[in-house]
Parts: sequence; C-alpha cells; structure tokens
Amino acid sequence: MLPDEIILEILSPALKVPDKAFSDSSSISPFATYCASSSVFLLVCKDWLRVATPLLYKVVVLRSKAQANVLEEVLRVNPQLGQFIKKLRVEGGYGAAMQTILEAAASSLQDIFLSLAIRSSDSTVGLCKGLPRINPKRVIISDPRTQNPLKNKNLDSLLKAIYCGLQTWDIQTINLPYGQEDGASSVRANRVEGFVKVIAQSTSIHTIQLSALLEDAPHFVRRLTKLPSLETIDFTANLNDGVKSLIDAVPELKALAHLEDQSVPAKFDVEAAASLNPNFVPLSSALEATRNAIWCRIFFFVLDVEERRNPSFDNRFTRKKKPSRVPILCVSKLFNQLALPYVYDSLRLCSSSRTQLVVDQLQQRKYLGSWIHSIFVSGYLGDSAHMIAILSQATNLRFFDYGAFNPAYALPMNAFNLLAKMAGASLIGLEAKLDFSFSSPDIFKAFSQLHILAIHIDNPEYRFPTIATSSMDTALTPSHDLLHTLHIIGWAMFSLNVFKYSSLASLHTLILPLIFHEHCMDPFIAFMRIHGARLRHLVVPSDMERCESMPTPMLELCPNLIDLRFHEDYSIAHTTIKTPHASLIKIIAATLPPKTSRLNVEMFPSLQQIELKRFGWPTNEYDIKNCGSVAIAEALLAERGIKVIDSAGKDWVPRLKKKRARKP
Repeated sequence: MLPDEIILEILSPALKVPDKAFSDSSSISPFATYCASSSVFLLVCKDWLRVATPLLYKVVVLRSKAQANVLEEVLRVNPQLGQFIKKLRVEGGYGAAMQTILEAAASSLQDIFLSLAIRSSDSTVGLCKGLPRINPKRVIISDPRTQNPLKNKNLDSLLKAIYCGLQTWDIQTINLPYGQEDGASSVRANRVEGFVKVIAQSTSIHTIQLSALLEDAPHFVRRLTKLPSLETIDFTANLNDGVKSLIDAVPELKALAHLEDQSVPAKFDVEAAASLNPNFVPLSSALEATRNAIWCRIFFFVLDVEERRNPSFDNRFTRKKKPSRVPILCVSKLFNQLALPYVYDSLRLCSSSRTQLVVDQLQQRKYLGSWIHSIFVSGYLGDSAHMIAILSQATNLRFFDYGAFNPAYALPMNAFNLLAKMAGASLIGLEAKLDFSFSSPDIFKAFSQLHILAIHIDNPEYRFPTIATSSMDTALTPSHDLLHTLHIIGWAMFSLNVFKYSSLASLHTLILPLIFHEHCMDPFIAFMRIHGARLRHLVVPSDMERCESMPTPMLELCPNLIDLRFHEDYSIAHTTIKTPHASLIKIIAATLPPKTSRLNVEMFPSLQQIELKRFGWPTNEYDIKNCGSVAIAEALLAERGIKVIDSAGKDWVPRLKKKRARKP
C-alpha cells in the first residue's frame, strides 16, 4: 500500500487545471472541447477516492445548467465538499443552483471567474444571492467582444451584484477584459465605467490585469493609477511598440506597468568540438556502396523528397520556413553527386522564367532528365517549347500535374503526345487540362501504368466519340488494369465513354466534377452500369439532385461503395434509395441538412460515421441548445450508433442533461 503522500504526487498532475486555462477570458472557452472526465481516477480504489476528492473539487468549472444542478445536489448531500473548492469558474448564469454552490464554497473560495455572456433566458438569481456570501482574493471577468453586446435584465442584475461585491470583498487581484476600443460601444463603455468606479474605491486591490489585445493605452487605466493600494498593472497580452511608447510617456503608469515578455529565447546551439583528426572523413572505412547508400538516405529526408512529391506540397510556404537546399550541393563533390538527383526529383514550375532555368540546365546536362520523378505546373510557362524541352528529357517521369485543379492553360497537343511517348510506360499519375483537338479514344492507350488520372475539359462543345459495343476491340479499348482513381473535372464527363469498355480491374475511386450538367447523364450512367460495382469511394456534387433524368438511383449503381463524399452539403436526393445499401460505412459532406430533413440513414445499416468538413461544434450552452446538427448527431448516436465528426476530427459527445426543471 502506498502512503497518501505518494498517491497525492501521482494524481496531482492528472487532476490539475492550469491557472492559465482557468483565467482565460477568450470568447471561446479553453474547456469547450470535450475530454474524458478526470473523476474516473476516483473510481480506481478507496485510497484514490480519499486522496483525489480534494484535488477534484479544488478547481470547479461550470459550463451548463445541468452541471450546476448536479453540483448543487452533491453539495446538499455532502456540504463539506464545498470546503475543498478554491477556484470556481462560472461561464453562465445557471439559475438558483449557484446560490447553494457559492454558500457551500464561501469559506474556502479564493478565485472566481464570472462571465458576462448572459442572455435573457439565462437566470442569474442564484449568482446574485450567492455573491454577497463569498470573499474571494481574485476576480476574473469575461466579457466577449461582439458586434452587438448583450444587454438584458439578468445581465444588469449580475453586474450590480458584482459591483456590490467589489466594494465589500477583500480582493487583491482583478482581471478585466477591456481595452481602449471598448469606448466605441456605449454598452461596454458603461460597463467599463462601472468597474472603474468601484475599483477606484477599493483599499485592498494591488494588481489589475488587462487581458485584452490593446491598440492603445486605455484611458481608464490612468484613472486607476491613483489607487493607493495598487502595486501592478499587468498587461497580460503582448503589446506593440506604439502602446509601449504611450505607457512610457506616463510616468505613474510606467511605474506600475508590467508587460508581457515578448522576447524569444535564443536557440540553443551546440557547438561541436573540433575533431582530433583534421583529416577525418565520415564513413571512410565503409564500402563505397554502403557509404553512398547511407548518405542518399540522409539526403532523401533532409531535402524533403517525399513531401515534395505530394501534389498538396506548398513550395512558397516551405521557402519561408526552411533553408535553401543549394548549400548542401556545395559541401563537396560527393554531396553534389549524391544529392543532385533529389533536387531534380520534383520540379515545381510556376513561371516562364523559372522554367527557362530548368530548360537551360537540362540542355547543358542531359542526364538530369532521367532523375525527374514528378512535375507540377501551377502557372503560365510561356511558349510550349519549354515544356517540350523538359518532357523530351524526362524519361522516368512518374507523376505529371499540369494544373488540372486550377488551370489557366491547356496542355498543348504536341506536349501531350511527347509525354505519352517519353513517359507512357512509367507514368503512374496524370492530372491535366487537355486540349481536345483530337477525337480518338486511343489517346490514353500509351499510358499503360496509370494509377491516377485527372482529366479537365472546359469546352462544353466537345464530345468524346461514342463507342459502339459491336466495334469493341483491344486497339480502341486498352485495359488500364492498374488505374484505381479517376478524377473528372469540368466537361470531362464525356471522357467516360473512353473508359466505358476498358476492364479497369483496379478501379476503386471515382471523383465527379463540382458541377454536374444534366446532358452528361448518358455517359455517366453507361459507365456506372459497367464499372459501378467496382467502386469503393465516390465523390459527387450535391446538385446532381437537379438531374431528374437519372433512371436509377446513383447508390444502386455502386452496391459495394464504402464511403460517399459530397463536394458541398449533404444531399438528400443522393441518399434516397429503394433498397438498403449494405456496404456504405462513411458519408462525408460540408454540412448536414436542416434538422427537419430526413437523412435516410435507415437505408444504410452499416453506416458508422458522417464527417462534416465545414462545420465545427458549438462551444457554449446557448449555441449547443440551438444547433440543429447537435440534435441530429445525438439522435444518430443514440438510435443507430452513428458518429458525426466535425472539421477538427472531433465526434460529438452528448453533454450532461438537466434532470429536472426548476424555477429561478
């Protein structure tokens, strides 16, 4: 058995609430994100229960009426627990329950956090009756800055109770969330004036903390410098040089001001000791092949090769955050020889001048072309001759992206043909806006190793030729057995005719355009009838519901689908089917439909989660109560075990509910 002192040391870090979080007066509470209750530690054994109970009640954070009601019931049964409460954070009004809580904690309470985000429906009667019973040493006020500051009877009553408390409490520290800009709002200006008047009469306050981001030194602070007991005005937010100058210009303010330390600690540089052997060469005793293999592996990571092969890699951001790769090439001939292939591994071309530099290098040293793994084009490159010159040397190209997702110019026909000739047997990823001066489906025949294909066409007049079933042959219908992802952009829906009779044995992902045109329905339906059963992942536009000519519900064309993603909002039309879809596990959308709409989830017995890419869970009790998505999420979880996940990857966990309604 461990002594209580040891158990206390073990449990203290787990049950501790940082004071920075407790005193945070930001508009979004640091406690808004759900996490498992620390009370689980009390359930381990009786020893842990005995030691951890005071730790659990030391800092109490109330974020809902239900929590306040439960705490009130606990304190009614065990009033001695109130003696453990040292800090109390109240993020609302929470009705009559607060009176019992404050009275129970009156003898021990030292710090109290009070929020002025009080709505007309949020009763403050308990707070108003309980505040006179306490005598805290520190008071923290939260008043979120909004375009239309809240003003109602409940809030006015709470402010009066706070003002009265400040006149009678022996407080030493008060934290105010106001700055100079709050004078522009008459509502907030009146609150500032109310606090200044009562603080100016205090004989015990020695520290005033200002948590607002300031653009100017607040005038009301200068009035408080005359407070006899005041020792420090703590500017807890970082200040710009202009505010610092204004503070320095007022001697009495400068004497009291304590500024947040903005200094950045110097980097800890380890100075390597000089080698005892000045002629030392790393790995000199290893075999040349072993030495080169080790250095190549090091360069692969140092030069971010894997990251740069990713189409979403942001080269501009990286240039600001990471040093240039060129100095590595200048260390020695060995470094230059081994690292140079990785420098040319992924080319990102965004301008004609940058492309010209690459062309010049390839003309001088033609062997560089064989090292090019990926090419990403994100801007106008000028004459197509530049691209021709690069492609003529890229004999081992694996991925080619010619701005398919943000295209300004189409890939010229001669460049496309050269790409097929030089890299057709090696290319596994092709993303491009194409120039359709051709009309034969044979254009993709040369790309026999394709895994990913993204096609963009912006010419609504173009039509791929329709291939008759009777004319199918291997010359016109290459197998493309390795192709697993097909991304259609713009008017390229007609390109589905090209692949309609291909085997596409590995196809599992189909991404449709953001806008689906109704006259593209025929090639789409024909393609889906043949290959729909292969699909596991499907991305569709939400407006396909406007296409009333679809003869068969889309999900019935792909019975083995695992996840369905909408470009925009959740589409009721897409999820309306006549027979249950047994394999669908996940649905991804921007947001959920209104709560009055039906999600048709009863037709998806295997559905486990719905991800929302443009939605975040509400962070306060009022917004939670009025959020339709929360109600839907709780119903889905309770009735079918389906989790709803927001853009931050957090699934909704139902909050504590009020067990009984009570009159304030």
